Amino acid sequence: MSTRSPRAPARGRPRSESARRAVLDSARTLLEKHGYAAATIEAIAAESGVAKTTIYRGWLVRPYLFLDLFFEMATEAAPPPHGKDPLEALRREHREVARATEALAGRLLVWLLGEAEYDPDFHRALMQRIFTPRREATARVIRQAQEAGAMRSDVPPLVVVDLLFGPLFYRKLIRRERVTAAFAEQVFQNAMTGLRPAPSRSRG
Repeated sequence: MSTRSPRAPARGRPRSESARRAVLDSARTLLEKHGYAAATIEAIAAESGVAKTTIYRGWLVRPYLFLDLFFEMATEAAPPPHGKDPLEALRREHREVARATEALAGRLLVWLLGEAEYDPDFHRALMQRIFTPRREATARVIRQAQEAGAMRSDVPPLVVVDLLFGPLFYRKLIRRERVTAAFAEQVFQNAMTGLRPAPSRSRG
């Protein structure tokens, strides 16, 4: 199995940034209007005015084009956690991810996971490009909260990530139910209750 990413353009023929932008914007428009199945390379070429050969130089197969689009959409809708207060940063990220699952980004993720189910290379790319870096970024903020004494330090940060975000994706992808703001807040509050440091016992 080839280890070369199908996203990589041919050497010596870099993509025009204006063409790349036109392709991604057109892909997003088609996705919003007609869904993933209808957003073919042919339809994107017609919508964007960019030749199919140019598109294929940038993305050898269609899912990698939408992986780039999803990266942009996810970063825009729910950027990695940041800020001086790690718990507030986590709360904000959790709320934004919950909201994004109900928007176009969430629908695109469902389609991309379907592609990944039958394509191990694409699954690997999805993990390496999106999920692994994001889990690590969130885990760093969790570690900051633990070091500040705001969260139990005996739970591995990556386990905390799964405790916080696992219920959102289980509800969306397995149960196929809406991830409401109320549900997300309930998940966050209950997780924080279990992750709150135990009060120190006074000696007497």
